[in-house]
Amino acid sequence: MFRRKKREINENVFKTNIDIFISLVPIFLASFIYTLQPLITIVTSTIGAEVVELIYLKLYRKQNISERKDTFSSTAIGVLTGLILPPFVPFYVALFAGAMAVVFGKNVYGDIDKKIFNPVVLGKLFVVTFFSKFLIPESPVWGFDGALTIPIDNSSKIMSLFITSRGMIGSLSVLAIVIGAIYLIFRQRITWHIPVAFFITIFMGLNLAANNGILVSTSLGEFLFFGVFVMTDKFTSPEHSFGKIFFGVMLGISTIAFWFLGVQSEAIIYSILILNIFTRGINIIYKPNVFGNETVSIAEIIQGLGFAILIMILVFVFAFLHNNGFIPYLVYIYLVFGVWKLYNQNNED
Repeated sequence: MFRRKKREINENVFKTNIDIFISLVPIFLASFIYTLQPLITIVTSTIGAEVVELIYLKLYRKQNISERKDTFSSTAIGVLTGLILPPFVPFYVALFAGAMAVVFGKNVYGDIDKKIFNPVVLGKLFVVTFFSKFLIPESPVWGFDGALTIPIDNSSKIMSLFITSRGMIGSLSVLAIVIGAIYLIFRQRITWHIPVAFFITIFMGLNLAANNGILVSTSLGEFLFFGVFVMTDKFTSPEHSFGKIFFGVMLGISTIAFWFLGVQSEAIIYSILILNIFTRGINIIYKPNVFGNETVSIAEIIQGLGFAILIMILVFVFAFLHNNGFIPYLVYIYLVFGVWKLYNQNNED
């Protein structure tokens, strides 16, 4: 029975990843405003992800690589990690990001369905920690007019919905992201709950931030890409409708809180990592009743409020650590934890 369930999970993951690749085609096409450079960054990140996956399977799982039944999980992680990087980031940074995403987001937990944190977000966090100089807003790695294949007017709000010349690769075209989202929803690979709950909360927060003189640096494309392709990750987001709505709303509230606490570009990735910690608890609270009906009781609302309070406490803790330069030390601790987990896996095998 366990093997049958595992096989069903792998088949579902395989089909989901194929649909993810298809949904990303419009974004790949949009990235050609910089000829092949964005694609090279994506491919490099994917190579990093695949190489460490093969090493892990050979050394830790003792698997024959030729007999590997690939679900393309590492490939999907590598591609998505590449898409949240700047187009002109050095190749070794992209390689590092993809490798770290797979090793410390997936392999340390053994299987894709056991992971706790979103691997793509961890890959970005490792880049922020070790290569932060490449991610400063003024850096040319985000894009520059001299490398464009077509002229783009970034001052036009209408034009920015179709294409923009600066930002992470996955955010260059809002239209491309929307097309991909429609495809994934049509194929039932994601539902509307998390993205819509997040977007509504964020847009309210943007208005609140503007009224308080807070300039938000995150672009519309970044909000959309993270909401559609990252926050909806199957194993690090809730399973049930009410849980997904709670997850999306709290992601939005956490991100907004970070803005008011002085955290800008890292606000979304910190929020996702914090909410990932509560995913399994959210699944328990907001699971359907014995008849399969999804309803919310008073007890579940109270439990949800308890989680919301804990989440906000962690937001304040992360903001304090960020503003005082302590987040890298948190990453170093997780790095040691990951190495220890991998060492124990090797000994068990």
